[in-house]
Amino acid sequence: MRKKKNKQLIKLILTKSKEICKSISKSQNTKRGRPKVYEDYIIISALLIKTLENLSLRDLEERLKELFPKVPDFTTLHYRLKKLSKSHLEELIEKTAQEILKVLKAKELHCLIADGTGFGYADSYFLRSKRGKELREVKAHIKTEVLVGVVRGKSFVVGVKAEEAYSDENRLLKEMLKKMFLRAKYFMGDAYYGKSVEVLKRIRELGMKAIVPVRDSMRMKVKNSYRRWAKRNYEEHKEVYKRYRYRVEQVIGVVKNLFGDRERVYEFHLGCLYVLGRFASYNLMVLVELLFCLFAMVCL
Repeated sequence: MRKKKNKQLIKLILTKSKEICKSISKSQNTKRGRPKVYEDYIIISALLIKTLENLSLRDLEERLKELFPKVPDFTTLHYRLKKLSKSHLEELIEKTAQEILKVLKAKELHCLIADGTGFGYADSYFLRSKRGKELREVKAHIKTEVLVGVVRGKSFVVGVKAEEAYSDENRLLKEMLKKMFLRAKYFMGDAYYGKSVEVLKRIRELGMKAIVPVRDSMRMKVKNSYRRWAKRNYEEHKEVYKRYRYRVEQVIGVVKNLFGDRERVYEFHLGCLYVLGRFASYNLMVLVELLFCLFAMVCL
C-alpha cells in the first residue's frame, strides 16, 4: 500500500511541476540567450524528491536517473536550485490547496489559521541589540509564516512566506491575504495579529470573521473599530477558537517531524526553497491520500 502511494506521489510531483512551470512561463516574457539544458520542472521535481526522501545532492543525482533519461549532475543541481524563484513553490502550494478543496467537494474553507515559525540553516546571525561591547551572534533561521485551511476534518497549507530572520509576521500575513484566492468562514490567529488594523481590515473585506484574542489593557480600552470587531468575535466564538486553533501548530509539527527543522546550507535563498519545498510536499501527500481514498471508494 505504501509503495503504491509513493509511486503516485512521485507521479504527482512530476505532473504538478510541469503545470506550474507552464503557467508561470505564460505570464513571463521569454528571455534571450542560450536555452536551458534542463527544464525548470526537472529542478522543481528534484527539490521535492530531495525533501521527501531526505537525499543529498549526490544521492539525488542517482535517484533522478531512475525518472529521467538525462539528468543534471549534483553541481548543476546546486547551481540551478540557487537560480530557482520562490514563486514557483508558492504557486505550487496554492494550486495544490485549490485541488484539495475540489477533491473534498467544498466551496469554501471552514477556517483559516495563521502562525509563524522558524527553520534553521547553517549560517549565523548578529542580533541588533548589543550585550556588552560585542554584538551577540546566534544561529540564523528563516522566518516562516504559515496559513493553514481546515475543511471537513482535513488540514492543509493554503499559503507560506519564507523571509529573513525576525521578519514581522503581520507583514508576511498581509502579503498573503492581498492575493487570497480561497474563502473561509473564520480566520484565527494569536493575539499578535490583533495588533494590526490592516490585517483585520483585509480579513473583513474577504468576508471572514476574525477570531483573534484582542483584550483591553489595564488603563486603556480597545478603541479601533476593527479591533473591537475582532474582540467581539473572539468573545462570541471562544469554543471555535479552542477547537481549531491548534491545527496550524499541528501541521507545522508534522512538517518538522517528517522533513526536519534545519538545513545544512549557507545560502539564505536555498534555505527558503527547502522550507517551501517541505510545505509543498506536505500538501502533495494530503492530495495523494485523498485521491487514493477516492479511488478505493470507486473500486468498491
